[in-house]
Amino acid sequence: MTFSNYLLAGAAVAVAISLGVATHRLDNLRSDNATLRRDLQSQTQARNTAEWLLQSQMQAMQFFSAIRAANIAARAADENKRDDAKQKITVATAGDCGNGPVPAAAAGELQKLERATRAASGFITSD
Repeated sequence: MTFSNYLLAGAAVAVAISLGVATHRLDNLRSDNATLRRDLQSQTQARNTAEWLLQSQMQAMQFFSAIRAANIAARAADENKRDDAKQKITVATAGDCGNGPVPAAAAGELQKLERATRAASGFITSD
């Protein structure tokens, strides 16, 4: 074998080793890339879940806030209705009410207030 044959054989061995090393590095890069993709997918899924949870919490807070506002409005309406009935009864019973029958206007307001209160509580009489 001549020197040039040795050089060619050495170069072929060097190229084969270089190709092996390059292939190994490429496989490592592909493996790292796949790992990074999985990590990114997991992080994206975690972010989406966190956003969904925050959105759900915000909707629940809005829901409870609406219920609270409705309860406050209902309480105010009930108080206004009671005050109105009290005022009408006071006006209707003004004077010497203790010695005579209850005026019809006062009795009517009391009956309306009773019906509304019983209907709101779910207890309805056959009257």
